[in-house]
Amino acid sequence: MALAGLAVTLFFGVPFCTAAGQITAVNYVPEITPYNMAGRVTSSTVTVKQPTCYFENLSNMPCTPDQCQVWLVAAVGSGTNNFDADKLQSSFSILSASPYPTAFTGNPPKNYFLTEVGVQKAFPCQQPFGILYFRVGDQGNCSTPNCNGILPAGSTVSVKYVLVDPRRNNVSSETPWSKSITLYTLKDPASLDDGIGERSAGMIVITSILSVLLALLLLMLCTGLIYANRGKLCQQYKSTPYPTLGSLRLKKYDTHQLKNPVAYNQQIFQNEVKKYSDPEVPTKYSYSNVSPQSLGSLNAQRYEHNNLKDDGRYANPL
Repeated sequence: MALAGLAVTLFFGVPFCTAAGQITAVNYVPEITPYNMAGRVTSSTVTVKQPTCYFENLSNMPCTPDQCQVWLVAAVGSGTNNFDADKLQSSFSILSASPYPTAFTGNPPKNYFLTEVGVQKAFPCQQPFGILYFRVGDQGNCSTPNCNGILPAGSTVSVKYVLVDPRRNNVSSETPWSKSITLYTLKDPASLDDGIGERSAGMIVITSILSVLLALLLLMLCTGLIYANRGKLCQQYKSTPYPTLGSLRLKKYDTHQLKNPVAYNQQIFQNEVKKYSDPEVPTKYSYSNVSPQSLGSLNAQRYEHNNLKDDGRYANPL
């Protein structure tokens, strides 16, 4: 019964103590987030579950839940063994044992680094709504000692969560290492074969169908444009008939619109006297009441007959 109770206790994550260093271990193994989201694993990042309820109900901790800090350890290759050895050392802080800028490039490299996740009380067992995850390598090529930098491309990574006392900067509790996570390997674009032989049959069929549909669509579009403009095209070639003579209708046209004409007398014609052989003296006109604004429109007034004497100017020489 005692063994069965101990097994149930370990399964549900109740802490126990290890002999070396008195570090409390919890039975929660970090894993990749179960959400079907893009970029869970890339060539330099990996998205894991948050440590929700991982360090709940711990007792005899050197710090309170609002003081203890949760950190993530990312290790490549020999980094798991290096961290397990460094965490027991009391001569230096575990947070500065393998800073990020030289974590994978040192001589020799430690092949692990630590980055802060949050305080212990920020990850209770009662999970809020929404998608919760932590992305390792989210800060890219950073340069601070404990930043969340990218991982070596194409490497095999293992992660674990640790609970750190901020006053002593040592590990108080930890989870086991996760399963190995293999990142994607980058390929040279020049090495990719994009020929027909490397394409699947389904892709070739879909490409052919889309090409035929596009050609039919363009043909229908051209036909519709021609049909819509055929009336305008035919009308351009029709000649416009010219009006025949006599069919023109002009509006009323008055060359002189006289208003309030004023008498106008030409004195040069007043002294002209003509004599005719006919006893009937022609009527002599004087030009009067002519508007000075319009020349050529004359209002003639008739004079009475005058008996003019023959002065010989109109005598017939014969």
